[in-house]
Amino acid sequence: MDAVVQRMIEEDNEHSRIMGQKKEQAQADMILSQNEKRQLLKRQKEMEAYEDEMVRRYAEEQQARADEIQAQKDAAEAIKEQIFRKLEEEEQKRRAEAEF
Repeated sequence: MDAVVQRMIEEDNEHSRIMGQKKEQAQADMILSQNEKRQLLKRQKEMEAYEDEMVRRYAEEQQARADEIQAQKDAAEAIKEQIFRKLEEEEQKRRAEAEF
């Protein structure tokens, strides 16, 4: 009879030990999962920040190009205007000479 009771106690202890191990493993798995999730979220934020930075740089480059093109257009317009004034002055000079 003592052997049967002893056997039941041993089985109960073994069951408790196994359940404790399972509980510890579940907790370890949960902690690991939470850490992985935190790392994933951190990486996603880093990627979003990187993408935002790339978009900002691209927008700056586009604005710089647009500004450069506008400056070239303005310079060309100024040269065109200068040539037009010079031609106008020469035309007025010719008319004045022709009247005399």
